Amino acid sequence: MATIHITTHSHLPPQRVLAAGHDFSDRRAEIFPAVSIPYLEVHQVSQTTADVTEGTPAGIGINWERCRYDWSQPGAVKAIVTDSNVYQPASSSWELRAEAADSGSKVEMIWIREFTDGARGRIFGTLFRLVGRLIFTRDAKRTIRNLERVEATTP
Repeated sequence: MATIHITTHSHLPPQRVLAAGHDFSDRRAEIFPAVSIPYLEVHQVSQTTADVTEGTPAGIGINWERCRYDWSQPGAVKAIVTDSNVYQPASSSWELRAEAADSGSKVEMIWIREFTDGARGRIFGTLFRLVGRLIFTRDAKRTIRNLERVEATTP
C-alpha cells in the first residue's frame, strides 16, 4: 500500500473547497483533472454520502473506480474505493481536507492506494510508486487553480 499526502493553499474558504469534493455535477470535470464526464456515473446521493463511479482515459483504456463518498465529518470529504479496475477495494481511498488559514484555506489531499494484481494494477502501481508524488502534486495544485477559476466565474 502506498500513500501520497499533499498540502497546498486556496484563497477560497474551507466550505467552498469541501463542497467541490462532493459536487458530482458536470462541474466536477472542470475542477478535477482525473474526472471525465463520459465516465462519471452517480448511482446514489444523500445528504452526506454518495455512491459514484469515476473514470479517466489512461494510456490504453480507462482507469475507473467506484467509491463511497462521505462528507459527514466536519472538514473532510473521504472516498473509499468499493470497486475498480486498478485499485483494491476497501484498502484504497482519497481524502480532501480543508481548514481555515490566512486568507483562505489549508488544503490537504491524501491518496491511499493498493493496486490490483492485474496488468493495469501492476503498471499503474509501479508508476504510482515511481512518479506518483510528482503527478499528484501537480494534479492537486491544478485542482485548486481550477476550483478558484470556476468559483470566480460562478454568479
